[in-house]
Amino acid sequence: MKKIGFCINSLGMGGAEVLLVDIINLLFETKKYKIYLITKNESNSFLYSQIKDKIEYSFLISKAKEKKYNKISILGKLFTSYEKRKNIKKFCENLDVVIDFLDGDFCKYLKNIQNIEKIIWLHLDYDNLVKNKKLDKKLGYYNKTIVITQMMYEKLSSLNLKEKLYFLYNLIDYSKIDSFLSENIEDKLLNEEYFLTVCRLDENQKDVTSLLKAFANYQGKELLYIIGEGNSRKNLEILTKKLKIENRVRFLGIQKNPFIYMKNSKALILSTKSEGFGLVIAEALYCGTKVIASNCEYGPSEILLNGEIGELFEVGNVKELTDKLNIINTKSYSQEKINYSLKRVDKKEFLKNLEKILLD
Repeated sequence: MKKIGFCINSLGMGGAEVLLVDIINLLFETKKYKIYLITKNESNSFLYSQIKDKIEYSFLISKAKEKKYNKISILGKLFTSYEKRKNIKKFCENLDVVIDFLDGDFCKYLKNIQNIEKIIWLHLDYDNLVKNKKLDKKLGYYNKTIVITQMMYEKLSSLNLKEKLYFLYNLIDYSKIDSFLSENIEDKLLNEEYFLTVCRLDENQKDVTSLLKAFANYQGKELLYIIGEGNSRKNLEILTKKLKIENRVRFLGIQKNPFIYMKNSKALILSTKSEGFGLVIAEALYCGTKVIASNCEYGPSEILLNGEIGELFEVGNVKELTDKLNIINTKSYSQEKINYSLKRVDKKEFLKNLEKILLD
């Protein structure tokens, strides 16, 4: 039985975190892998509850201990660093492969670990990762690199990386979405006419600001529902008041079943500055929902077949997004082309390709 360890900062609600939970569930079902997971601090989230009986779980340091050490100034930082490195070394001891799942966040702990295959999984665009996470200095510490779009693969291929490079679309478990859609949920919000966005509320990457400004210009009767949490929520709520649309916008926080909201929405809007893949777009398409998305460098255009099965607008272009809101109710798209796009992210196809990477 192959022993695989995944590293991720946390299991808070986010696209990459949800994806990792789906991957762990998928690998567990094969009964061919023993799965380990490590996060920075101890997690007791909703996502963790979905996999806790399927993994060996550990964390780099407890929040209480990190807080205690940080009070000791410079010496405390040394204690914190020692504790984390000790725990990552222990985590890796019996693994066959360790996967740094989210853009190399664990590189500083893994780079000196020897005699183990190390894989980095990239979810954001290369240029953004180089700028914000110094990715160009990290890649050499890994044996294999996985990217999640064809455009990312072409970009990194041009760099002549020494490690092996693989392209693997994200996965969607359609049976899981079906089970959510079959739930009988009584929520008066579902009886309204509304647009929907589902994302982490972090304006460093996302661009809900432009969506709110466009929605303020929109004269239709629909409301706007926002599912997600993040450090930008308060500022976004303040913005709705400045734009005088607070009575038309609903912040719904994290929802265990976002798919029922997708199914009943007029359209899903993903307004973002950058994206790795944009899994929520494919999820919305599967739910039968129209999509409007930022035409950022990676992700949305590849899923939406360059605008054939959804609407794309220039990143941050409020007027263009307003125009898309005005026309989306009149648009129709080829179901055959939608099915083609969705087939590429089916979980069976994903598992087949992931196992090839693990065995290579």
